[in-house]
Amino acid sequence: MCVVCSISYATVATTMALTTAPMAPTAQQPCETLSLCQVESALTLPATLSGLAAPSVATPEWLKPKTAVTYSVETRGTITADLAEFKQQAHATLNDSRGWSRLDATFTEVASGGSFTLVLAEASQVPSFSATGCSTTYSCTVGRYVIINQDRWLGATDPWNSAGGTLRDYRHMVVNHETGHWLGHGHEYCGGPGKAAPVMQQQSIGLQGCTFNPWPLDSEIWSSRI
Repeated sequence: MCVVCSISYATVATTMALTTAPMAPTAQQPCETLSLCQVESALTLPATLSGLAAPSVATPEWLKPKTAVTYSVETRGTITADLAEFKQQAHATLNDSRGWSRLDATFTEVASGGSFTLVLAEASQVPSFSATGCSTTYSCTVGRYVIINQDRWLGATDPWNSAGGTLRDYRHMVVNHETGHWLGHGHEYCGGPGKAAPVMQQQSIGLQGCTFNPWPLDSEIWSSRI
């Protein structure tokens, strides 16, 4: 019988017992009526409930705190691009719900230091970060430095433009791609003709049959750093 039913039944039984029998049964005198047995059962019910453990409730994903990632912004060489626009668009990309924020992370610009440094660099200055890993043609990542080549920021690349990609989507892609290196990713390759390119594919150089894609695929949502 359910607990609530037992208690309700016991309440009625108690009333009946007080009316019909002035004394409850002793240890030597077994219950002879249904009403008195129900009273005895009801009196032991709290001891039964006291042994029950409280259920554990997991914290919903949307209530869990996000990982805070900070970054600073620097320039290298002569900058002709709108720096305020660069900062605003890079910040929007990093915190877009389609991007690396899916790592349950928030990206916040700070005045100096931070987890990494986002650099807008004149093309001729990009190799100064690494003579072997960086060139004047493309963007790159070296250690804590996520370097965006100003020429690419302003004009994307011929393969991207030829495929019909917009400049804003290229900017999303290049920031996501280079930040992806900082997060611990290497390069990926096209998964098949007509498929969306991984954001870690070198889409600036060519699409390999894939369609251009500025955002990390579900399979790329991981990081060895955060």
